[in-house]
Amino acid sequence: MSEQFTEETEEFTEEFQDEMSDAAGDRELAYPHAEAWVQEWLLPHYRRNPQQRKWDPQWWRYEEISTVLEALWETWEHMRWEGATGMLVFFRDYFWPTMDVITSPEGPLWNFNAERRQSVPNVWPVEPAPEGYFTAES
Repeated sequence: MSEQFTEETEEFTEEFQDEMSDAAGDRELAYPHAEAWVQEWLLPHYRRNPQQRKWDPQWWRYEEISTVLEALWETWEHMRWEGATGMLVFFRDYFWPTMDVITSPEGPLWNFNAERRQSVPNVWPVEPAPEGYFTAES
């Protein structure tokens, strides 16, 4: 990951956490960073036909994907406080369109060629990022 990208991501995350603190008072994040959210929330909620969708367990290596999923996580953290209506808006306006683009054959994973083992997918595999990769861990 480029040094400039890392610095921009750190600034964005710090600004987001400050914004959440200011706007939400004592509201805490449900997940400490995007990686935890992807593993524990996103992947269990987004299962698609592996013959038509692509996913790389090392998704964090793709700058486009890691940036977009970081923003999607932050949007989820904000919208979860708006109740069922907020979550439906999140799914409709953010989650499904974003994930459909990321995992489409023309998306950022277009060249990834994973073995397809079954017709109905389990949760996509994920590998942990190197320690310190995500700024919220520091």
